[in-house]
Amino acid sequence: MKVVKNFLRDRYYELRRNYEVHWFNTYRKKYDSFTFAKKQKIASRWLIQYPEQAHFDFEPVKYWLENLVDKPASVLEIGGWRGDLAQAALTDLSFIDRWHNYDLIENNGSQKCQDHRYTLITLKDDLWRTSLSFRYNALIATHMIEHLNWREFTELAGWIPAEVVTVLFEAPLPFSEENFSWKGDHSSHVFEKGWKQVNSEMKKHGFNIAYSVNNTVIYKR
Repeated sequence: MKVVKNFLRDRYYELRRNYEVHWFNTYRKKYDSFTFAKKQKIASRWLIQYPEQAHFDFEPVKYWLENLVDKPASVLEIGGWRGDLAQAALTDLSFIDRWHNYDLIENNGSQKCQDHRYTLITLKDDLWRTSLSFRYNALIATHMIEHLNWREFTELAGWIPAEVVTVLFEAPLPFSEENFSWKGDHSSHVFEKGWKQVNSEMKKHGFNIAYSVNNTVIYKR
């Protein structure tokens, strides 16, 4: 009986995963047609379905904050979800004055970071079409840019405020790619390019590579 139960359980999870991969493939095909409101609605649903999205390597983030970000640090985070990275940074580092997480989701009590320096700012439009009410000297996005398409990324790169002198991106991208396909991947990744293309685009806006390790690239201008 236990063998049968284990088989049925494994089969259920296999079928569920196959269904979700099919759904993500459909999501990728339709992504370019989504309105901002549609993306926000999907993100709200995922907050319930997939609440744990804390994907980051804190070691290079800490190196960046300690060595390359001007003090006091005023950090603009994109897509910080429930504030996991902010919680790690603000617990460990006292020289950060402000950490604002710009995300699609609304604060429904799901935020993990309760530090007084942290704020979730729910976007009303794409960030690159948003006027900021605060000044920042550092921008960070961990496991976020792979959820954009190339057009959106170029708009984001060109939008980065002049006061931001350093940027950290962490993303599972190939070294170089012009038309990368995420088909079959159990994720909502849509980004078509690789790090070579990202670095080239950032350089157009005055950002040069200051540090790189694994899936993390840090820029300075």
